[in-house]
Amino acid sequence: MTSPSPDRNMDENKERRLRLRKNVLDEIISSEESYIKQLDMLLNGFVRPVRDKNTIPKHSFSAIFGDIEPLYSLNVVLHDELQKSENVGSAFLKIAPYLKLYSTYAHDYELATRSLQALRKSNKAFEAFVSQQERLPHISRKLEALLIVPIQRVPRYRLLLTELIAHTDQTEEEYTILNAALKQVEAVAHHINEQIREQENVQRMIRIQRSLAQGNPKIITPGRRLIKEGSLRKVSADSESAHHRYFILFNDMLLYCRVRSPGSEINHKGSLICNCVLPLRHCKAEAVVGDGLFRVTCRDECLLLCSDTAEEGKQWVETINAAVEQLEANFRTLRKESSSRRPIRKRQLHQKDSLMRKFHQKKLTLTDQNTCLPNAFEVQVLRSENIDSHSPRQNPTSKSPRVIKLPKWPESCSGSPSFTYSPRKLLAFMSPSSPNSSPVHEAPPVFNFCSPPIQTDFTFNTD
Repeated sequence: MTSPSPDRNMDENKERRLRLRKNVLDEIISSEESYIKQLDMLLNGFVRPVRDKNTIPKHSFSAIFGDIEPLYSLNVVLHDELQKSENVGSAFLKIAPYLKLYSTYAHDYELATRSLQALRKSNKAFEAFVSQQERLPHISRKLEALLIVPIQRVPRYRLLLTELIAHTDQTEEEYTILNAALKQVEAVAHHINEQIREQENVQRMIRIQRSLAQGNPKIITPGRRLIKEGSLRKVSADSESAHHRYFILFNDMLLYCRVRSPGSEINHKGSLICNCVLPLRHCKAEAVVGDGLFRVTCRDECLLLCSDTAEEGKQWVETINAAVEQLEANFRTLRKESSSRRPIRKRQLHQKDSLMRKFHQKKLTLTDQNTCLPNAFEVQVLRSENIDSHSPRQNPTSKSPRVIKLPKWPESCSGSPSFTYSPRKLLAFMSPSSPNSSPVHEAPPVFNFCSPPIQTDFTFNTD
């Protein structure tokens, strides 16, 4: 029996490759037609009727349906290009700059779904209309199912183009064009995935904030991201017992809590009692001999922790140290001063928040001699705030961003002219021993504070 000749094998492989390539091309065009049909359902079944009837407010309409028509127009153009062009890569390259519309849609998708849910609960006319349209024979789809279709489209383009490239000969001119188109699509797909992850991260942080007893500490702040969370056992100082604690790692702090009721859901309101908040910049994690045992240190704080498995402990150590390194890199660029603050215990948390609100409210009128006069703890905190206001990498003579600007001193008052005050100088000014205390009673000025709010990135511990 003779074996097939090499030429025959090459011909069979080529025919097979061409057949598979044709199947991918057909799928690209057919899936695009199906996608446009779904967008058409969305437009003619929901978007345009709602707009024409003014069923919902304009801002709600823009939040839910604002990007649908531009996407529909874009994909009609792409479909036409695919029909008249034999080169699929060229068709995608022509519309590639406009694929950023999908990033905008992905960014606004979470807001759109929340707005839709709220409207369907509060607007009975809108709810009745949507329910009626969803039951129509030529639609038979939930509105929410149609709104998520554009989110899935760009990843689908990436898969189809990757498969098409796999069945394209590298010597062909189209191979280079397809790769260029794939890079454009991958960039948009990556951005969309990042937008979705960011939205999920924010929603998770909101749920964690709700779970914290009395809402303390405040974790929702611009730039803060959730990195990792999970349950670990904290070994006591005498090493004789271990307690389950829930650890939450952000990109700027590490927080651990006690679950109020063992075995209860941590997502319930007030289910987590915060025990310690550690500024991440001063943290260090290192493995200890033993399966899943590791240590986290932050200045004077030292936590000996144990995970269920050695692999989980290793992941915690690597994740914490990687987050610290990234934060250090950010500080070398931004030189943020807030990380230089001293640890503060939990019992002083509410005192600190109350004190700082005094100096950072929009208007503060000094009408009484004892207004804002500090106690010993407040003086200590304000002194530490003033002393630590400069990072070791900052020039001590540079103007602190925490300086409080006061308006011009009233002409009717004797004493010091207008100048800027730090919290420490302001306390000295309000002190009864200060030579400037008398004008305060004669004509109390209104102080408009312009300093930014203070973040509570400090430590406190109850264990």
